[in-house]
Amino acid sequence: MRLILLLTIALPVAGATNYEDDVKPILNRYCLGCHSAAEMRSGLSLESYQGVLKGSSGGDVVKPGRATTSPLYLAVSHEGGGVPPMPQGGAKIPDAAINIIKDWIAGGLLETATSQPKGPVASSTAFVATSLNKPKTAAMPTSLTKLTLAEPARPHPVTALAASPWAPLLAIAGHERIYLYDLTKRASAGEIAFPEGIPYVLRFSRDGSMLLAAGGKGVQSGKAVLFDVKTGNRLGEVGKEMDVILAADVSPDGKLIAIGGPNKIVKVFNVADGKQIYEIKKHTDWITALEFSPDGTKLATGDRAGGIHLWEAATGGIIVSLSEHKDSITALSWRADGRLLASSSEDGQIIIWDAQDGFPAASIAKAHTGKTPPGGVLSIWFMADGRLASVGRDRTMKIWTGEGKPVSSTPVETDLLTKVTASFDSKVTIAGDYKGRILLWDGKQVVIGFPSGAVAK
Repeated sequence: MRLILLLTIALPVAGATNYEDDVKPILNRYCLGCHSAAEMRSGLSLESYQGVLKGSSGGDVVKPGRATTSPLYLAVSHEGGGVPPMPQGGAKIPDAAINIIKDWIAGGLLETATSQPKGPVASSTAFVATSLNKPKTAAMPTSLTKLTLAEPARPHPVTALAASPWAPLLAIAGHERIYLYDLTKRASAGEIAFPEGIPYVLRFSRDGSMLLAAGGKGVQSGKAVLFDVKTGNRLGEVGKEMDVILAADVSPDGKLIAIGGPNKIVKVFNVADGKQIYEIKKHTDWITALEFSPDGTKLATGDRAGGIHLWEAATGGIIVSLSEHKDSITALSWRADGRLLASSSEDGQIIIWDAQDGFPAASIAKAHTGKTPPGGVLSIWFMADGRLASVGRDRTMKIWTGEGKPVSSTPVETDLLTKVTASFDSKVTIAGDYKGRILLWDGKQVVIGFPSGAVAK
């Protein structure tokens, strides 16, 4: 079942950006040397409104309501996406002009001030603070059993990382174990055994009372286990996979667990009895990321080929496919109010999707780039205050607004940063690295929080 959009009569908005008054003067000044009725390079004329809508020999150059995926915007903004920067051989046009073109496309390609918008018009995606899923008391470990398992000879790379949504608690993947870390005390809060192998996924439930760990042993076995945060006791386990689980989540009501991995199948189980409810076979490559929406109505899944799909969480019915990424999806993260879904990829992009209509609300074309390629994004996480955190192959940790604008970045680290999350109060952004360390960033300095304590870098 596809997403149903509520349609209303579209009325022109006073002062809305339109072609004749706002966009045409820009195109006349910067583009008609190559794209006029007399000089139609690539079959494109930008001299008239009809010419813009007709597009080029390669297809449409504007997509109503989808500025960040429209070739015209990508060309003038120099954001890539496989589109050559324009004007060809010249400097980028002023940012103010680029923003006018972006607003015009997002507003539905109005021809004049009295025209009606075409296609989907970008809806409001302003962050709305929410107490959805907030518990009466935030869960912290109180009576964990002490592990007798010997520590590994070398620190294990951080293959999974999670922060409680309501408490100063961090979960860190280790070899056959999960480390718990108290962010307030900057000290260990205990350990939980995971004899199934290496956790590749750690997820706190939306109320913070449970911790889901999923992973296994490569080409041998995979399992997802749900733990009680206070006691460390096992509450349930699902999946008897023949390979590791790479993506997993527990629904906000704690009743469902979804898993995915190299078998290209998403499986959804009932926590109460461990039985599979349904499976999804639409993906064509390994499942690398998945997450339930904060209200539990949707399930987002991503794969190694760059495919993303939204499903009805209760039934597995298709809602919409999100097809913009060109390489493996590395992470998916819902904003707390459920209005936006962010995706990251090895293609270097972060895309922020409007969950109401399935269109990109923002796109960051080169989110993580260093002096030399590659510049893939390895992990993202929507913070509780609506900002977005990310880490990438350039070995930096970054923060973005919900609209995809850069806020701040750490200096380049010595080791690859593998995962990112944030404290429940959004005051600390947290990354794990290839050496098994946890780096805590308060926006001013980065300190090593685990395993060596708060040491300023």
